[in-house]
Amino acid sequence: MQYVHLAGTNAKGSTAQYIAGILSQKHTCGLFTSPHIISPCERMRINGKDIPARQYEEYMEKARGEKDDHLFSVWTNAALLWFEDNHVEYAVIETGLGGRLDPTNIVPSRMQVITPISYDHMALLGNTLTKIAREKCGIIKPDSVVISHPQEDEAMRVIRATCERQNARLIVLDEQAIHVHESGVAGQTFDFTYKGKRYHDLFIHAASPMQVQNACVALIAAVELGMDGEDIGAGLREAVIPARVQMCGDIVIDGAHNPAALRELSHTIKQYFAGRDVTVLAAVMRDKDIMGITREIGTFADRVVCTCADKKRGLPARELQPYFSCVQSNEDPNAAFVEAQALAKQKRGILVVCGSFYLASYALGLLTETCDDVLI
Repeated sequence: MQYVHLAGTNAKGSTAQYIAGILSQKHTCGLFTSPHIISPCERMRINGKDIPARQYEEYMEKARGEKDDHLFSVWTNAALLWFEDNHVEYAVIETGLGGRLDPTNIVPSRMQVITPISYDHMALLGNTLTKIAREKCGIIKPDSVVISHPQEDEAMRVIRATCERQNARLIVLDEQAIHVHESGVAGQTFDFTYKGKRYHDLFIHAASPMQVQNACVALIAAVELGMDGEDIGAGLREAVIPARVQMCGDIVIDGAHNPAALRELSHTIKQYFAGRDVTVLAAVMRDKDIMGITREIGTFADRVVCTCADKKRGLPARELQPYFSCVQSNEDPNAAFVEAQALAKQKRGILVVCGSFYLASYALGLLTETCDDVLI
């Protein structure tokens, strides 16, 4: 089994899914990502199919054993056991938090991908990009291949120094090699040149400009692993990535939950919905950068409905409300969604659900029962 290991602050899950989608065209490929949106079975996939519910319970029990491990460690071990028993040729593994001490860092990967590094989980990872990057770069192994998104200078210095120390070959995505032909809420068509070869008319079912970069990093990984252009195109085209600017009529669902991700969402909303009235349904976890998150939401919201999507970790809606003007709140996320949807319709605008993957899960759960035109 060959491992591709990913760490970073944002874009890990999307990039991992693009890589796995390409590899699945010719190989048996396992994929371990987090968080899940609707079911924990989504965390473990082989060639695009979730682990069956019964097998999920069996492998979680095997992985749990008699140890009192953290749940994420159990998920990690269960996925690796399932992949091993199914003789997958490749396993694409996304870190949960950080990298150096992450439970996934037991895999002997020969390729690591470092996605954009920004500020998140600072209480655990450090309060500078240098400290955070050092934790993320803890997945880099000796004599490996490292592929990185473009980074802030502070983070890139750490990546380069780590690769030099580990004798790892570093490849950094060249943004100038990307040429986008068409972009819209239903997807984007683009060309990308790598190692002198131009890959024409690639298509992804994703609206965010950042997703093109994610797809190109996945292409680099795939080329380095020996995949051809036809498989790359098919893998990107077939990839399904929920809760990343996911559309259902005039509703946008996005799991963005830190300032950098919300900044990207703001760019996307302004690009595709300029001039439209925007109602935002927001929930934030209490351990996040609340000031930074709410500031970014304020750049595109005409009004905000605050709610709480997780009673243990979530900031109560009444405590989130003072961060916004033109706001109302409801602690019940289902009721808050209905209220926000009604406001958006009244204003003939769009509803944006963001701030938490927990909130995205609530919204998608409701929409799967009522919406026939979900675009991914």
